[in-house]
Amino acid sequence: MRLITQRVHMNKCNCRDSRQITLDRDFNVPDAKPDALSIMKEQGNIQIEEVRMVDGKASIKGELVFQLLYAVDGEMPVNEMSGSIPFEEMIPLSCADRDDELTVNATVEDLRSELINSRKLGLKAVLTLEVVAETVCDGEGAVEIEEAEDVFSRKKTLSISRLVFSKKDTLRVRDEWKIPGTKEAIGQILYSTIRLGEINTRMNDNELQVDGQAQLFVIYLSDEELPQMNFYENTIPIEGKIECNGCEADMVAQVVTGIHSKDLEIKEDEDGESRVLDVELVIDFDIKVYGQDQMELLTDFYSTSRKCQPVYEDSYFENLIVQNKSKVRIGGKISADNDRTPLQIWDVNGELRIDHKEQQENGLLVEGVIDISVLYLTEDDRIPLTSVKGSLPFEQLVEAEGLEENSNIWLRGTLEQISGSLAGDKGIEIKAVAALELIAFERIEAPIITGYEEEEIDWKARSREPGIIGYVVQGKEELWDIAKKFFTTMSSIVEINHMEKNEVKEGDILLILKEVNMP
Repeated sequence: MRLITQRVHMNKCNCRDSRQITLDRDFNVPDAKPDALSIMKEQGNIQIEEVRMVDGKASIKGELVFQLLYAVDGEMPVNEMSGSIPFEEMIPLSCADRDDELTVNATVEDLRSELINSRKLGLKAVLTLEVVAETVCDGEGAVEIEEAEDVFSRKKTLSISRLVFSKKDTLRVRDEWKIPGTKEAIGQILYSTIRLGEINTRMNDNELQVDGQAQLFVIYLSDEELPQMNFYENTIPIEGKIECNGCEADMVAQVVTGIHSKDLEIKEDEDGESRVLDVELVIDFDIKVYGQDQMELLTDFYSTSRKCQPVYEDSYFENLIVQNKSKVRIGGKISADNDRTPLQIWDVNGELRIDHKEQQENGLLVEGVIDISVLYLTEDDRIPLTSVKGSLPFEQLVEAEGLEENSNIWLRGTLEQISGSLAGDKGIEIKAVAALELIAFERIEAPIITGYEEEEIDWKARSREPGIIGYVVQGKEELWDIAKKFFTTMSSIVEINHMEKNEVKEGDILLILKEVNMP
């Protein structure tokens, strides 16, 4: 006889760990830039350059790329300064192998700047680096026995998730807008940001459909003889398809997005005025696609004509428990600077931070905050723009039935929308929509049959045994176990004992008829 096996391609999470690091550095204002009066706004993002295993640790190299907006005393009221802070960190991963695929989720927990003097700025950041070690492996187990008339087998059905597709790709988006006639034409861009908003993905056959938007914000000087400072904002629609060969519409996609690069260019309109903004945005996509299967796994077998002992090995499978995207609306007030009354809000920016998550009976309780920065116009002619920071907490239960203590949980939070309005008494009313995306897998560690050991039955000794015996069911024995012990069949025991069901309990007395199946 021969065992028939089946392989399941899967993504196994071996271990994960996280660490907070602090970056602190001073920067001189470049000679070509004017003196700084005050810092109004800062933003930063993390770029991971290299991740590799070194002596049981994940070596992570990257840099924090930042951009500062600061006030200037002169005809140009604001200016910007950009730079980067490199870092290298070692995070122990005791359960990871050298060949594991390492994924790093890096977030800026806190970013603060200070004006040391008019030619020197200080920047301090707290980063969280979460590294996950995964193995793309094949779970394999026996599912059938071939060429075995006198062999009886027992099976169980497993619901499992298999990794169908995995790749990193990019989507290029391009758009352009004309500055409305109510605003002056562009002479010089002083500051610009592009932030991803709501991104929705949907699996189709052989492709991933992407729909969403990004937000553009620009501060510029007009091209007039006496330049005036103004701003422009708009929404960049995101739409496209990414090839996912072999995928089907009913499969589950796990997608992580981020901005890879951006380019902003000023163009002239049909009248020769600099009123056209051309934007090209390249978005990174890290895609994993899972399919669901039912696998009938062979758990035991025996023969009535020979001794067969299955050989077991531990194997690992995963099964998708839940995929859920939960929206949470967040609102509240933050206070403006007491010395500078806001006249008009120019830009509202926020960063979502998850501080705590806790498994509950019907889902995952998520607690966190949105760190908010508001840029607004004041009546101060010397420093017309200023900014204020604040934070709003949130709490949300992401519904998820069946979570276990050892479940493999992937949680990602994104800020899809944020806006602000003047609320009187120097208050600023904030409204935001955040998305919490949860994907959770059940870890299945089960012994599987990888082979068997076989030996002949001593038929002479067997012939001296009684033709029929009485047997008392022990402990949690099942009818299968008794049939296997006496080289007979369940149907034979049921028939001779006139049983209505294939069920026994401790203390039952059964008659066992000896089977003689000599080869």
